[in-house]
Amino acid sequence: MLKDIPSKISSSPGKYAVMLNARAKRWTGTLHAEISRWVPAQDLFLTEDFRQAERTVDRLIREGYQTIFTAGGDGTIMYLLNAIENRIRSGQVERSEAPKVGVLKMGTGNAIASYLGSGDIISDLRRLRAGAPLITYEVGMIEGIEGLYPFAGFGLDALILNDYDAIKEMVQGRALENYVTGLSGYALAVGTRSIPTALRQKEVPVEFVNNKEAFQIDANGNVLREFKAGETIFEGRVKIFGVGSIGNWGFDLQMFPQCHFKPGFFQLRTFDGSILWILKNLNRFWKGELQEGHHWDFICNDVTCTILEGSLPYQVAGDAQGYQRGAHWKSPEFPVQLAVAYQD
Repeated sequence: MLKDIPSKISSSPGKYAVMLNARAKRWTGTLHAEISRWVPAQDLFLTEDFRQAERTVDRLIREGYQTIFTAGGDGTIMYLLNAIENRIRSGQVERSEAPKVGVLKMGTGNAIASYLGSGDIISDLRRLRAGAPLITYEVGMIEGIEGLYPFAGFGLDALILNDYDAIKEMVQGRALENYVTGLSGYALAVGTRSIPTALRQKEVPVEFVNNKEAFQIDANGNVLREFKAGETIFEGRVKIFGVGSIGNWGFDLQMFPQCHFKPGFFQLRTFDGSILWILKNLNRFWKGELQEGHHWDFICNDVTCTILEGSLPYQVAGDAQGYQRGAHWKSPEFPVQLAVAYQD
């Protein structure tokens, strides 16, 4: 679906920096040595904590880097993106002069890197050092109280992330810690906590109110209904719902196939089907196919969701946010500039 969003190819990567979290789980001396082969020392910046990362962003903007590459899970990409966006909105740098966010693939999740077609981190850095072209995409985002992000969701996916975080906290500092991160940790969370909980969980009543423009669409992208500002676009009991301005969640789960239906909009998807159906049809679910007659799709640019009874686990860009009673999602005024090394 990248063909549906504006992009441009630069003949060379220009002046770029690589900013990495030295405390990331995958960060090792071996990886550091490999990266150092392809990134000049003066352009490689390692951060140890949030304050150092904030100072580094200010320095890179001040020194005129055109692109700042970073790597990690989706949360790492979104930290840098929001750090730059905050400086644009505060007047520290003009939007036209702000650096692009370069995306490298490392960590778990990697929905953004996979969506943009990033390769292996070392391969991409090698290509950039050799002067490979840079392809920049103008990617629409969703704005909430947490900042800008490409997807968010309530229900099973967020339950898994919350359970994954809980398991990591249980084994932190113990010998088992290295065995419950990444895919193995997700598998453990799903098998021992999330699925048993989800099977017991009943549908929750929710309401979505359109604040600006919204459309209901079918699986083929045909408009079924247009809503006015202030109208309730959906009210009912569901198990999973979320929004996305890119097509996939982490691990290439294709959840929002109509996210580019209209520029400046995002997709809202709800599901009230059986968790057993998902387990029996996992391959279809991974490709974005949901149980017929049990999901509803909308295209929105400003919507408020309210959980009418209790709360549900919530995730933003693959980071667990605990349990929430609702959210307000809207499209920001401008898309963001995300860049990757051009793939031959």
